[in-house]
Amino acid sequence: MNSMRVACAAILAGAAMTLPASTAAAKPAMPTVTISLATYSFSPNPIYLAGGVPVRIIFTNRSGQTHEFDAPIFFRSSRILGGHAPRGEIRLRGGQTRVIQLVPARGTYKAHCGRPFHTVFGMTARIIVS
Repeated sequence: MNSMRVACAAILAGAAMTLPASTAAAKPAMPTVTISLATYSFSPNPIYLAGGVPVRIIFTNRSGQTHEFDAPIFFRSSRILGGHAPRGEIRLRGGQTRVIQLVPARGTYKAHCGRPFHTVFGMTARIIVS
């Protein structure tokens, strides 16, 4: 009977050692923020992010025309982990989506659409990173 307990304990110990490492040390999912570009607006507005915390930002153009999310100081201050924002700009054709992963720096930043007259029509936003 004693040898049966030893055998069972050995089997259980071996099974525990074969568990994948991801089960033992699972990372929480990266927060995701979706920013919608529409005809002369950004949503949400303002955009709230946590400083120093990696975030996945999904930019979605919900209109039929090209729009831009221009925030050069914000992108320059952030550490880009995946994706890109050349010259601090995300340009999307109608219906297009783009994803960028970054670690934002604390501060308040301005964003706008660089298309002619779009800023005049109110296509601006604030990014608040606290």
